[in-house]
Parts: sequence; C-alpha cells; structure tokens
Amino acid sequence: MALSIAPPARAAAGVEVKRSSLSEAVGIPTRARVDGGGAGGGRAAVSLGLWATLQAIVVGRARTRRSLSSVPRAAEGGGEGFVAGFYARAPGKSFKWVYFIRHSEALVNAAGRVFPKDDPRKKAVRMDMKYLDSPLSEKGLSQAQEMRMKAPKVDLVVASPLTRALQTATAIFGCDTPGGPPLVALEALREFCGKQFQPCDSRRAPEELLTVFPHVDFANVPPGADTLLGPGKVETPESADARIARFFAWLREQPQQNIACVAHFQILSRIFVHLKGSGLDSAYGDFANLEVRSIPIAFN
Repeated sequence: MALSIAPPARAAAGVEVKRSSLSEAVGIPTRARVDGGGAGGGRAAVSLGLWATLQAIVVGRARTRRSLSSVPRAAEGGGEGFVAGFYARAPGKSFKWVYFIRHSEALVNAAGRVFPKDDPRKKAVRMDMKYLDSPLSEKGLSQAQEMRMKAPKVDLVVASPLTRALQTATAIFGCDTPGGPPLVALEALREFCGKQFQPCDSRRAPEELLTVFPHVDFANVPPGADTLLGPGKVETPESADARIARFFAWLREQPQQNIACVAHFQILSRIFVHLKGSGLDSAYGDFANLEVRSIPIAFN
C-alpha cells in the first residue's frame, strides 16, 4: 500500500482543515476586476487592501462558526488534557506530530484471509494457539522494509509490545541500525481484544522478547507472562480506555516533537475516537495494514 504522509508544512493526512477560498466565500473569481469611472470606461483592479480586508472577514467568520458549532466540548475545554488536529496548531500552541501506523500483514492475517468473511474456518485461525503473538508474514516484513525510504523522519518510535508491531516499527524506521531512532515498547498500545480471547493478541514476556529485540526499551511493559488476556479472559472497554489515557499521559512527557506510533486495528480505532473528542474532525474507524496518519497534538 502506498505510504501517505502529510509533511509538517501542510495539514496532516486525515485532518479535515477546511479552508474555503476567498472567491468561493464572496462569490467572485480570484482575478475579478470592478468597473471604474473615467473616460473610456476603464477598469480598476481590486485593491490589495480591500482584498486583505475581505479575506480577514471571511476567515474570521469561518473560524467563529467552526468554534461555536462543530467543535466537540472536549476540544473547547481540553477535557482529555490535549487538543488534536486543527486546534493543536493554533497560535501559541506547542504541538507534536504523531504518526499513527498499523502494523503490516501478520501470519494470522495471511492465514485467515484465504477464507470468506463468515466462514467458521476464518475464526478458527484466530483461535489457533500456533499464532500466539503472531509475527509478520514474509510479505508483511518485506512491505515494511520497503517503506523505510519513504518513512517520515521521527525522533522516537513507540510500539505495542506484540511481535508484529515491534517488527514493523523496526523495519520501517531502522531502529536496530546505527543512527536509527530509539524504539520503546508500551503496554498501553496492545491490541484491544474485548469479545473473545485470541492467542494472536497475547503478549510474550518482555524477558523473552528482549532476546529477539535487544534494541527495544521494555521498561513500560510489565514483567512476566501476559495477565491482560488468556483463555476465558478478555479486556473490558473501560480497561482499554484507561490504557489509552496512560498512552497520552506518557506521550505528553516525551521531549521529542516527531513521534511514530505503531499499533493495531482495534486499539488505533479506539485512540482515534479519543482524538475526535479532543478536536479531530473525524474518528476514521478503519486502519489498513501499513496505513500512516499524521496528527498534530498539543497538550494543555
């Protein structure tokens, strides 16, 4: 899938910052001229001063309408402790660019994809213990490696401690190479598994993961075996939201201004609901493999 990244000089991909042109707002073409007096019926150009005044009025009215009608209350009052999207870039705000990325294709994804959507064999794949903490498929690893030359320049990478997310983060950003950005594993970014236990979403002990990923900082992952998920045990939505709150609290404390976040479909979709509540125009529920969404976030 093609990498789609909005550079910091422009509005972030997936952030709906609507800027109506002046010509659309006042109903005259960009190069409009008005009739002038004098012999010969000469025509005088609209003065730059008048143009600037009209533009200021239009932009001011648009922003006022937006602030009064379409902004969630969390964005107005900073209910989540931060604002995202349009309001994060307001004058006087110091914001971070956060690049949210879903991991590339995992073995469990590839195995289940051969069956139709409602085929019980598709569900059986996700329940198979051989896909415990599923790694990337060969295709997924190759695709992530190919993205390295197109990856955004970041100062820090944070990822779920599940193997497929750590592999994706390492491959895209070269975190295991000299000069690559540091990679931090964060328990708060694990996949949300709220309906039924799926072995592919279980985490291995960080002590074991460290032998495979010696370049990763596992200080933010609880030691020992997974206690969040297991046979007959799933996570509540309240628990997932608490994890997301911890993620944003952690993000706030980081000094870096350009941060990549590599995680999973369900948890990323839920994170974007929180972002919408803090000013983002849309929640954007669907994350494709290796999709990148760059969002400005300013903390109060």
